[in-house]
Amino acid sequence: MATAFPGALDTATQQPSPSSTTDMDATGYEHDTVHTNHSGAIIALETKLGLTDSNASANAVLVGSGASTTAWTTTPTIGGLTIGSDGSGGDVTFYSGTAGDSMVWDSSEEKLTITGTDGATALDIPDGNVTVTDSLTVSGGLVAPLQINAQTGTTYTFVLTDQGKLVTASNGSAQTYTVPPNSSVAYATGTTITIIGIGSGKVTLAQGSGVTINSKDSEKAIDGQHASVTIIKTATDTWQLIGALQA
Repeated sequence: MATAFPGALDTATQQPSPSSTTDMDATGYEHDTVHTNHSGAIIALETKLGLTDSNASANAVLVGSGASTTAWTTTPTIGGLTIGSDGSGGDVTFYSGTAGDSMVWDSSEEKLTITGTDGATALDIPDGNVTVTDSLTVSGGLVAPLQINAQTGTTYTFVLTDQGKLVTASNGSAQTYTVPPNSSVAYATGTTITIIGIGSGKVTLAQGSGVTINSKDSEKAIDGQHASVTIIKTATDTWQLIGALQA
């Protein structure tokens, strides 16, 4: 019978294998003992493989069901996958269905490289934000349509989602657009918002409580219909107003 399994593999001494000249009545080689050992090995192997079809499938892995059974699958569900260890990782390559296209994690360079087909989308994020703490380098050109917030009232206070956008002011009467204090809307320093007066009414930028808007000759109004200005946050509650201005 198996003496070391399943904690370790048995050796030829622990599981003697008869040769063509072995006396089947010799100690340890008795016919019934050898058959018992073989049966034990088969049962142990079946126990390891479980009750399901254990025929190896192409490009599949054998996974456990959690109920003493196993199965071959090409779509394993893994709760957590670790390649290497902290400080000693491993390279990982994912190939696509197109020759030459792949996604490679280079552990030594700490870099993820996505090689796709020219003109095709290699990375698609349908929802959610992308945050880049350090710099972003784009060598092939940046395609980023400007989002527009179309306003039609006579008063408006900028909101956080206006950052980086174009705000259009369309009204036949005078309009006031207020920059809120940092305590109300915490824009990041360097935030820009562009405003175009597309209506016939005069558009004036107003300072919220504690806010300072610096501009040439202290002018705060947009200089007529279809003129534009941009406000840039330069400090906690300080903004710079540039563009086509009037008093």
